[in-house]
Amino acid sequence: MAFLFILSSCEDKEQFKLEFVSPIKELKLNTELSFKVKALEGKPIDLIAYTFQDVENSSTTNSIVIQLSDVLLGKHDLTVVVHSGDETFELTKSLKIFNDTPPKIYSFEVVNAYPHQITSFTQGLEFKGDSLFESIGQYGKSKLLQVELESGKILREHKLKNHYFAEGLTIIDDKLYQLTWREGEGFIYDINTFKAEDKFRYNKSKEGWGLCHDDNYIYKSDGTNKIWRLDRNTLAEIDYIQTTTHNSISGKLNELEFVEGKIYANTYQKDGVAIINPKNGAIEGVINFKSLKNQVQQHPELDVLNGIAYHAKTKKLYVTGKNWNKLFEVKIVSK
Repeated sequence: MAFLFILSSCEDKEQFKLEFVSPIKELKLNTELSFKVKALEGKPIDLIAYTFQDVENSSTTNSIVIQLSDVLLGKHDLTVVVHSGDETFELTKSLKIFNDTPPKIYSFEVVNAYPHQITSFTQGLEFKGDSLFESIGQYGKSKLLQVELESGKILREHKLKNHYFAEGLTIIDDKLYQLTWREGEGFIYDINTFKAEDKFRYNKSKEGWGLCHDDNYIYKSDGTNKIWRLDRNTLAEIDYIQTTTHNSISGKLNELEFVEGKIYANTYQKDGVAIINPKNGAIEGVINFKSLKNQVQQHPELDVLNGIAYHAKTKKLYVTGKNWNKLFEVKIVSK
C-alpha cells in the first residue's frame, strides 16, 4: 500500500504530491527509497530534479528510486523540484534512515586497575606514545594534565582560567587540542610545554563535548546526536554524522576515542560506550560497563563513566570516570 503525503508551499498548494512506495517509517541502510510525483491539477511533468544528502539527480519519469547503500544515517531532507512548463514547484519531506542491524552488545573483563586522581572530573583522555593526557572539567577547576599510568601521579599541569569549563581533548603530532563546554572555543597547546599557542572557534555547533581524530578528520561531539567532522588543519566544521541504531537516533555523545577504525563514545549519564561507524553514523556495538562503577571508591562526588583511552601500540583500552579513584585496563568480550 502506498503512503501519500501532500507536500508543497502555500504558494504552490495542491499542485503536486509525493507518493512514497517505500514505507518511510521503516527506511533502513541497504534498502531503497521509492517514490512517485503526481500532478493534482493536471499539470504536465517535464522534469523532476531531486536532491538527497547533497546528491543531485533528475528524471523525466515520475517514478524514482534512490538506493540507500552508501548514505548517512539519521534525519535528512528529500527535496524535489518539479518542472512544469515555465513553472517550478518544490516539495520537501524529512526522512529518517536507520541502520539495518541492531548494535551488537559487548561486556568486558578488567585486566588491570591503576590509581586515578579522585578529584579529577575527567572529560577527555588520550595517549601520545606511552604518555597519558587528561582534560579535567568544572568551572574554576579545569585543567590539562599529563599523568603517569601506573601510579596516577600528575607529571605536568596547566590550569585554565576560572570561566572555562574544559571538555574533550585529542592529540595530533605535537599539538594538543582541548575543547571548552559553552565558551564556544577550544585551545591548541604545544604538547611538550603545555603552552597555549592558539585558539579555535566553533562555527556551527554550540557546545564542545568530546574530541578524537583519524588520518582524515577531527571528530567533535556537542551533546546532541551529531558528531561533527572538522578539517584537521583549519578546525572548521565541515559536516556531521548522526549516531543511529536500527530504530533510534541517539544523543548526548560525550568523550570520544578513535579505536581501530571506529569511534568509541561515552553517552552522558549512561553506563555504556557506543561503537560508531565514522562513515555513516551507525552504532554498530554497545559495551555495557554498568558494573564497573561499583569497583571504585564510593563517595558523594562520584560521577558517571567518562574517559576512554586507546594505546595504539599495545592495543590496550583504558576507561575511567568523573571523580573515580581508579583507571581500568579492560578487555572487550562478546556476550
